[in-house]
Amino acid sequence: MDAMAEIRQTFFEECAEQLAELEAGLLAIENGEADSDTVNAVFRAVHSIKGGAGAFSLDDLVRFAHIFETTLDELRSNRLEATDTVIKVMLRSGDALADLVTVARDGGVADAARNDGLAAELKALVGGGAVETEDAAGEDDNQGMGDLDFVPIAVDLDDLLGGGDDADDDGETVFQISFKPHEGLYSKANEAAVVLRDLCKLGEAEVTCDTSELPQLQDLDPESAYLTWNIELRTSATEEAVREIFEFVEWDCDLTIEADTPEGDAGGFDSDLAEILARIRGDVPAEAPEEIAEAPEAAAPDAGPVAADEAPAAPVATATPEPASVAAAAPAPAVNAVPKAMPSEARAASESDGKPATATTAAAQTIRVDLERVDRLIDLVGELVIHQVMLSQRAYQAGLARTSELAVGLDELEQLTRGIQDSVMAIRAQPVKSVFQRLPRLAREVAEISGKTVRLVTEGEWTEVDKTVIERLADPLTHMLRNAIDHGLEKPDVRLAAGKPAEGVVKVAAMHRSGRIVIEITDDGAGINRPKVQEIAVSKGLVPADANLTNEEIDNLIFAPGFSTASSVSELSGRGVGMDVVKRSIQALGGRVSITSEPGKGSIFTMSLPLTLAVLDGMIVSVGDQTVVVPLTAIIETLQPKPEEVKSFGGDARLVKVRDSFLPLVDVGRELGFTDQPTDATGGVAILVEAEKGLRSALLVDAIQGQRQVVIKSLETNYGNVPGIAAATILGDGRVALILDVDTVVATSRGDIAFASNAMQQAAE
Repeated sequence: MDAMAEIRQTFFEECAEQLAELEAGLLAIENGEADSDTVNAVFRAVHSIKGGAGAFSLDDLVRFAHIFETTLDELRSNRLEATDTVIKVMLRSGDALADLVTVARDGGVADAARNDGLAAELKALVGGGAVETEDAAGEDDNQGMGDLDFVPIAVDLDDLLGGGDDADDDGETVFQISFKPHEGLYSKANEAAVVLRDLCKLGEAEVTCDTSELPQLQDLDPESAYLTWNIELRTSATEEAVREIFEFVEWDCDLTIEADTPEGDAGGFDSDLAEILARIRGDVPAEAPEEIAEAPEAAAPDAGPVAADEAPAAPVATATPEPASVAAAAPAPAVNAVPKAMPSEARAASESDGKPATATTAAAQTIRVDLERVDRLIDLVGELVIHQVMLSQRAYQAGLARTSELAVGLDELEQLTRGIQDSVMAIRAQPVKSVFQRLPRLAREVAEISGKTVRLVTEGEWTEVDKTVIERLADPLTHMLRNAIDHGLEKPDVRLAAGKPAEGVVKVAAMHRSGRIVIEITDDGAGINRPKVQEIAVSKGLVPADANLTNEEIDNLIFAPGFSTASSVSELSGRGVGMDVVKRSIQALGGRVSITSEPGKGSIFTMSLPLTLAVLDGMIVSVGDQTVVVPLTAIIETLQPKPEEVKSFGGDARLVKVRDSFLPLVDVGRELGFTDQPTDATGGVAILVEAEKGLRSALLVDAIQGQRQVVIKSLETNYGNVPGIAAATILGDGRVALILDVDTVVATSRGDIAFASNAMQQAAE
């Protein structure tokens, strides 16, 4: 990959981050959190995308982002109110911006009609005139320019001046500003004229243009920059407000801002000298671009003198950058060494204790690493674990005393290997936020199609899980959220008639529980209509007409292939494939899904998944002449049955009494086909496990060898799909051991003995 391709790839990766920040900010504004930091973060996200797109000549993206940015500028300037209508337009515009980024990255054609319609709506929010005039001017000026591809911009300095003729001189400061744009400023779709216009809104300005570096026409490069703007600005605004005008172009220009001291000011030279010396000594920390906080400039002279021994004011997060003369002395930050934005937690901590947000308190440095390299590292660590176990096992088999120095060294090697493995797995661990952040857009689309009012609540976004699990969570979550809104929630008029708020609530929460990640999708809808579900299941031939089903069994019918409660096929549902896909996807991840529903109050869908698909803690057991691994997360307890606790029922079916209840006793060897003869229950070991839907059973094995962490090897990839087997691993002696699929084994065996269990339970009562 050449350098330009790498830069382009980095740009699109950053676009994904900016789009996530954009959507999160707009949703926060929609929920009433329209503070200046949130609005500025949204504005910066769109502006950054526009700037990068301009560097790669992505004209459609630049054009739409510019219109979007203009509307957001009105919002952050408090000239546009964040009403529901405004936010809805911006949310749809954010979706369109994301689509344009996707088209620019992957190719294809954007929906021009939709984008033009949204652009018109954005223009209408701000009156439309400014943006339309600017676009029209660009088109007119382009005519007759031949192949120069150069668009001159007419700047009427008389229009830029104003606002200060009648201003009172009291409390005003005169700033001498030199502004020389670089070539990069224009390539990122910024405009010097817009900067000057905004600057002149602060007060009375006298603008002069230095054309001394302008070459002859034949030597002129239309993509270069030759002009320097000198501005004398008289304003009552602070220097911070002046610098904010240049916030997004500071790194693409030479900029100096100096405040003239009015005659008769008591501060004078000593105050200015103290300020300069403080900066030279480094008492005022220099900051990186954009988000990182910075110390404000000295107060205006009219506000009173500043003592030379006075401590500088505490920095604020929204302060503006250093002057170019100071900032130019510091090296530019590395691309992937300093994050673009300080996390809100770090920013809040910095603001709360009043200390500067220096490099030691800023967010941790990060680097971008190819996922293939991480996967390769995990594979190597897995091999290291296997060989460490093999080395230890062979050493002990050779008669090595466990108190010898070599044995102690092997124990230390085991601890170090486990530490390396945990650290490598932590690299792949990612918060589920990357999946959750897609849900608000989906919820809006489904709510709009179904005609319902929905509020989506997410919790536990920072719960971490292996990246492989996260990548395969998107489809199940998508189907379950659509199901919760389309089938779970009622129409607004139905909810009002039932005494509920018109707005339905869907909550998606993630949490760690017993070494697994649990994701719950909760809605406050009508719950599952069990009579209707059973009636549909009978009509589709999924269950017999005379079947006597429990509530739990009826609820789980919605996972049956081809089942749907929709009366007709629509854009959202009706084909009976959604929840079936969910169950198969979750089971493929080694997880399980369950339902809890209460009519009239809503439903809870719970997904339980392993934290990683790379390693697991398991119990090594003997089954016939085979060695099998039972995942430790499924095991509740182990016991050795007594003869009086084992009951036979109907052929080979057996039950075991555990305290006051009877549980199915599953002969693992016979279920997997390892042996034809039933295992002696009193001579073996029963492992009490909890399978899908919370069902408990006892797995009968010959013996327990021990507990160990094993490296998961995909059996389906390397061999094929085997019912009852989830994966395989390599033991310390080099043999292959099969990892048991507890849910499948238990579900297969329960068909014959579920009735026996109920009968024995009733007899005991």
